[in-house]
Amino acid sequence: MRRITIIIALVFSITAGGKLCAQVSMSGVTVIGNKIGFSSNTSKEIKQIFRGKYANWSTNSQVIIVLPASKSVSAEVVATSIYGNTVSGVQKYWLSLVFQGRANPPVFLDTDEEIITYVKKTPGAIGVVSVGAQNIPRNMVIGINN
Repeated sequence: MRRITIIIALVFSITAGGKLCAQVSMSGVTVIGNKIGFSSNTSKEIKQIFRGKYANWSTNSQVIIVLPASKSVSAEVVATSIYGNTVSGVQKYWLSLVFQGRANPPVFLDTDEEIITYVKKTPGAIGVVSVGAQNIPRNMVIGINN
């Protein structure tokens, strides 16, 4: 019985690990930024930024990550496309980073409009909104190269 439990746990962890490590597409989202030092980047690098890898931009300003709140319409799309996870999985991920002192928490906002407004007025901010978001200034859109 113990052997079956271990095998089931092993299979489950491999399956779950495979999901987290799978190649994740950036479709369905638009990345926006304000004075972050680049106007385009690779999808891999963008994902690393949103996963808290960097504390400062090349311009020495602080990286401020802006994400949709869990009740936002675009939260699930962002969780899947950027993190390859669920909304609650993203929340747990950030709680872990913050409690370990490895990153500052992201700013969570309820709507695409709020995210656009916040990023627009905050130098160093990088955010993600749904592809159909309206009123995004062209100079804020970050091109994603695969």
